[in-house]
Amino acid sequence: MCVADAVAQRIPLGLSFLSMAKMVTIGQTTALIPEAGSAVQPEWLNDGQSGNINFPYSSYKALATVGEVDADNGLGLTGYPDGQAAWLQDDDTVRVAYQSESYAHIYGRTPAPETYPQEMETGVTFSGSKIHYIDYSRDAFADFMGNDSAASDMVEGSGFLFNRVFNLFGEEVTPKNTDPEDKAAKWGNQTLPSGDIVEFASPLSETDFYFHSFCGAWYEPANRYGEGQGFSDDIWLMAEEWDIGFGNFAPGYAGKAVGNETMGLAAMAVDVANSVAYSVPALGQTGYEKIAPLNTGESDYVVMVTAGYNHGQDPAPLKIYVGRKGYDAEGNEITEDHSERDQFLGRNGMLWGQLYGQALKNKHFDKLGIVADEDGNGVFDDQVMNTYLTSQAKAGDSYKGRFYPTSFQWGGWDEPTAVGNTEMFLWERPEEQPKNYTFFNGDKKTEHQAIDPSGKARWFQNMTDEGALLGFDLKNLAKQLKSNPDADGNLLPDYLNYKSVVTIPATDGSLRVDVGDEGLAHKGEANPDGSLTHAIHVEKGVEKIVANDGLYWAKGKGGNVLILDEDSGNDYGERKIALPIKRNMQLRDEATGYFLGAAGGTLSPRYLAGATALAGAIDKPGTNEYSGSWDVTGMVTRKDDGSFYSKEELSGSGMQDVADLVHIEDHTYIGVVQARPESGGQVEEISGDAGGQVFMFEMNGFF
Repeated sequence: MCVADAVAQRIPLGLSFLSMAKMVTIGQTTALIPEAGSAVQPEWLNDGQSGNINFPYSSYKALATVGEVDADNGLGLTGYPDGQAAWLQDDDTVRVAYQSESYAHIYGRTPAPETYPQEMETGVTFSGSKIHYIDYSRDAFADFMGNDSAASDMVEGSGFLFNRVFNLFGEEVTPKNTDPEDKAAKWGNQTLPSGDIVEFASPLSETDFYFHSFCGAWYEPANRYGEGQGFSDDIWLMAEEWDIGFGNFAPGYAGKAVGNETMGLAAMAVDVANSVAYSVPALGQTGYEKIAPLNTGESDYVVMVTAGYNHGQDPAPLKIYVGRKGYDAEGNEITEDHSERDQFLGRNGMLWGQLYGQALKNKHFDKLGIVADEDGNGVFDDQVMNTYLTSQAKAGDSYKGRFYPTSFQWGGWDEPTAVGNTEMFLWERPEEQPKNYTFFNGDKKTEHQAIDPSGKARWFQNMTDEGALLGFDLKNLAKQLKSNPDADGNLLPDYLNYKSVVTIPATDGSLRVDVGDEGLAHKGEANPDGSLTHAIHVEKGVEKIVANDGLYWAKGKGGNVLILDEDSGNDYGERKIALPIKRNMQLRDEATGYFLGAAGGTLSPRYLAGATALAGAIDKPGTNEYSGSWDVTGMVTRKDDGSFYSKEELSGSGMQDVADLVHIEDHTYIGVVQARPESGGQVEEISGDAGGQVFMFEMNGFF
């Protein structure tokens, strides 16, 4: 797309060639949204400049800021920025991708909540979330943290990760119509299984459909753990988040009931090489925060951790997906006669599979000091996991159990199913409980998981609602997949055994954050003299994690570290925290994390003064959120002769192999911060929805 085309698309938004010429382009903003503490000095209150950047255990530089536009094609960066990753586009180019968590008009609370239209090859248009990529010169990217250059000096281009999209009916999406027989002209979040569209109470103003809130994401290269192991293609995993009904079709719970009759929310896989996004109903339709694959240690199965929301229905257990590679949606082997769609999804284990929920042996509930049916109503509709985390769990505790499926398995493209008729309501039903086991149900709000980069089938899970952190291990996973019973003969194991450990319980005193000499929280009712720091969660007045959202596990020479982000609506500033961990999935330093930065807050002196990173972008004071991190060490590491590792050398397990050679203190990362207060000015002008920033960062001083 040329600049003229881009500008022409934006004429309704009031842009012109003249305004384009005056716009800030990608990477020109050098001011940071992250802060080392409250802006208590006047020089930290200037619009378009950074606040306090004297970070005690980290350093940051801005890569891109929402609202900036591509200098060549005119496309603007939308927000919030959320799930992110990076890989080599070629030996000389680093591609950074991030998705914008946008709810369009549904929950939008910014000056321009409907992002500008994205047109697919078929002509269909989407608002809401997008997946942007930005290409950077590898040489400059590798040296970026060591100089004062703006990121704009190394930007080579930008665009969207996909330009074709398939819906939950399995059809490539075309422009919208109301003919129920034309399943291609539909998007699942407002369509019934019959093909009838249910219009939103407040219809979209400029596009056919919208992608509802892409949050956490995961990029998985082909053969990540060895030839034939893992995915067969480079895949970006994402999902529409939360639920689609509440208040969207009708007020309150009436809208929720309508939403449960739709196809729900799409779990999606992008074929990165071919720029095609596929909806994957076998992975579920209930909305996820993030989907990430484990190393199965063999070549016939895929196993993914599916963290998220059960379409707003409480309670639910933690879930994983087990899929059989090489089979179609009817359990038949994939052949050359299958469609492009089914060949891609089938060879990657995303047509024939089932969701499994965390369960405990019945007698083990007593051992943990909890009751599976707390209210004694005969239905397992209590948030028992929450009770355990807040009243019984202690750091270092462990328990064992199994992941079991329900009776529901997706029936294939010719059996479209309403989200309310999937596994969504089954976890609590007494007839669905496995023999001698009960699903370990809890709150639906479980945000990011963090996969073990070593290749062991382990992960950490944020227990967001109560503020806890659990570790999981599917020990001997390859053997379990091959040897566990398959009584129903459906080519999938009847269960998978797990061990779970409590890393951080949801109790006061379970985590204090070392802030060094920085980390001042904003002044306010809970901090009247401004002396309190982010060593505690100031708004809640507790020493613990609160509403933990982003989570990433990094591994290098000399250690492992979790990078954890809170999303607690903290008026005093939201926290980003490093958690060094031991091999047993416990904190290296008892009840201690390290302060990487704060951001935003309704009481922020910068926002009260109208100061933003992208000058002129202030809307109104509010809270921010960090959301995820990604290790780019393999791409920026040079050999002894000064050359980089090639794209081929970094394929498969190569990226982590190189990262393992580099001391963990010398690793380099990218991450994002969401900043709704910075949604005015140029962000509003390009219809970018909510502000935020993509940054590069390093950590040091605590390893």
